[in-house]
Amino acid sequence: MGGATYAGTGGRTGTTDAGVGSPPDVYVSCTVNIIPWSPASLLNLPSGATATLAVEGTIAWGSSTPTQPTWQWTVKSPDGTPLALTSLPTTDKTTAIVQFPLLVPGSYDISASATPTCKGHASATAVKPQDVSPQPFFIRVLPPPAASAGSGQTCDNGPARWCPSQDAVPYEDTNFVLQPGQPRQGDFQLLRGYAVSIDPVQVAQPDPTAFPAVAVPSYIRVSPQGSTWTFDGASTSDQPLRALLDPLDTYDILVVPQTDTSATVFPPFLVASKLAQEFRPDDFDVSEGVTIQGTLRGPGGPAVGARLLLLADANGLVTLPLPSTVGSADATGAYSLSASTGTLFSAVVVPPSGTSLPQVTIADCIDLQASANGASLAPVDFTWNTISTTTMTLRVLTSDNTTPAANTDVRLQSQDGALPSPGVLVVTGADWPGAASGSVRQQGTTDANGSMVFTNLPKVAYDLTFTPPSGLAGAAITTRSIDLGGAAASSTRTVSLGNKVKLSGHLVPADAASGAQFVATDTGTDVLVSIISTPVASDGSYAFLADPGRTYRISVEPAAGNNLPTRIPLYGVTTTDQDAPLADRTLPSGLKVSGIVSFSGTPVGGAIVQAYCEQSTIPGCVDPSSLNATLPPPLVEFATLPDGSYSFYLLDPATGG
Repeated sequence: MGGATYAGTGGRTGTTDAGVGSPPDVYVSCTVNIIPWSPASLLNLPSGATATLAVEGTIAWGSSTPTQPTWQWTVKSPDGTPLALTSLPTTDKTTAIVQFPLLVPGSYDISASATPTCKGHASATAVKPQDVSPQPFFIRVLPPPAASAGSGQTCDNGPARWCPSQDAVPYEDTNFVLQPGQPRQGDFQLLRGYAVSIDPVQVAQPDPTAFPAVAVPSYIRVSPQGSTWTFDGASTSDQPLRALLDPLDTYDILVVPQTDTSATVFPPFLVASKLAQEFRPDDFDVSEGVTIQGTLRGPGGPAVGARLLLLADANGLVTLPLPSTVGSADATGAYSLSASTGTLFSAVVVPPSGTSLPQVTIADCIDLQASANGASLAPVDFTWNTISTTTMTLRVLTSDNTTPAANTDVRLQSQDGALPSPGVLVVTGADWPGAASGSVRQQGTTDANGSMVFTNLPKVAYDLTFTPPSGLAGAAITTRSIDLGGAAASSTRTVSLGNKVKLSGHLVPADAASGAQFVATDTGTDVLVSIISTPVASDGSYAFLADPGRTYRISVEPAAGNNLPTRIPLYGVTTTDQDAPLADRTLPSGLKVSGIVSFSGTPVGGAIVQAYCEQSTIPGCVDPSSLNATLPPPLVEFATLPDGSYSFYLLDPATGG
């Protein structure tokens, strides 16, 4: 289940500031396209002492003026070590070929540049030689996802959530081994949990003589360290949350007190790194925390509506962060909030809506590790610096450079480090300078003329992502960079959308691949999740249109009845601006896995059995050394029958699974 990517990254020329009505900037591409030379693939290459790969880089000048290229190559092994390269002769000055060893399995990062402006990037994946060795899988069994009466749990049937309905706790097996060619019987005995009552109550009771103590209704999240499940719940004024925990696991429990406008505001807190039997009732006592007050000001006065968020990371190896504590500025710029003691916070200052002030992050600036509940911190004030701004009129055209691209979503994000001094945070009495880093993010949609206006933008460099409407045939998600560092008071920029590219290939054997769905999932974080699904033809062929310069995670969902898992991860691919064939992929055979899920000797119907590929170097598989609640989609997921039985197919190691 190895992977490969290959791509060239574009640049631009002719990017000068233009006033309104002046000729627009023209973006052109000067790239290095990297393709395999020998062997004829970047996918699933055998590794070993004598294994090598040669790749060829070719310059695509676009409208750039060709020059005599100077080639530079860098290839890094899976552990990040630069590799020794061998240059292979070629008579074409616009191409270069290098060869390097594939000593170990994993992903090899390849970068090339020709002249200062033409660059390209690719990656190749090497796998273990097919020695038909046993293959481990990660198995997870969740008890039936239905809450018991009065438990306080709020059920969510998502893959990383569990609502306990009985005394069992989830089961995880990081070493469920399949032998090549041998079906496997796997029975799972769910373990009895250790009951912990989570009943947050006020430390300082309104009436010290009252009994019982006044409970504080709270949202609660339970997260075991080094496991892949969490569950959410709630305690109420009348009912504590009953959590069933594995006695052998270490847990973090997050408590977020819920208050109305007339009640005391209590900060969220984390009870971290305890075994189930180590939790005590007073661990969940709710206190007022530390009061933090100050002002938030812009260059011209109070920043009305600005917010100060305090963020803290939890202490566990695998856990969820403590949620933010928020204070909002009033008409005078003043704010007040309550924060947990014993915590080192970072601050995020969010500007008022409708302004172009940057969002500011200040790391590890509020230290309450030695503070006592009920204390007040000396004023914490933030002031935005005056930043030079411009108004940018953006025109978006289709690839023909003449047709306006109406209704195109535009996302603008300042580049990392572009705003190093957006403002100053002052903690009175603290020996801390208050350095900060800022970022600007704006978005909008082009009008019927393909235009939109960004006002009061700080004069820095930005990355923009353009997502055209689905009805704009052939237009692709496009990324561009714009530097406004030397911009005038106003400027016009024009960007042309790229065209989609065609990717095609074959899955073999055709009889197993026929009727399958070939699925490509865009892994970028700058757009909403984009999934492309296309059927595989009877001869095993497939073809689909993708966006250039994007990285996709590829998988196959075989048709039912082929004795294969419901999902087979293949590899990743990063597209260039050219149509490209993908290497043929042989689908593995399947092995039947079946068994019984039981609890205290009784079969459990409705339990969820999930199986995942397990390999730390392959995207889409579980890394057994770093388990957490963020899992890839399972290879298979099966709800046990009333008799507790399950049956599905996993990949046969004998055929590359």
